[in-house]
Amino acid sequence: MQIDLTKLNYEKEIIIDEVVSYSKEYLQNSDILALDSVQVFGKISKDYENNLMIELNVSGNMILEDAITSLEVPYPFVIEIQENLENSLKTLDLIEFLWHYIVLEIPIRYTLSDTKELKRKYSNIYEEEEIHEVNNPFKDFFKE
Repeated sequence: MQIDLTKLNYEKEIIIDEVVSYSKEYLQNSDILALDSVQVFGKISKDYENNLMIELNVSGNMILEDAITSLEVPYPFVIEIQENLENSLKTLDLIEFLWHYIVLEIPIRYTLSDTKELKRKYSNIYEEEEIHEVNNPFKDFFKE
């Protein structure tokens, strides 16, 4: 989806309210199995110094492989983008622009498995809150 940025020469802002889907070509080299119906709301405008500014709220569900069970599981994400754009741009490919932010949201590992049950089976499983306490050489540093 191409957005014509030259409209900002005679309009105050460009409103973006779109649903974006990504083809299999985008997903090939990522851990995302499926990514449909990404909601994008926001605007592109010029600031007081005439710089292009983009402000977007992006949300959706990516389908990932569960790190424990290897099943397909949904991973909801929300991204807030506030960025200066290059002033020389005439058009913006919204799909390509958003892709860079979406890739950064992919977790290294993700599971919907019950961590309490896993902890009973395996001793080296930690919940996220415990990670800060286990193997942390600085955990006693700020204690009084």
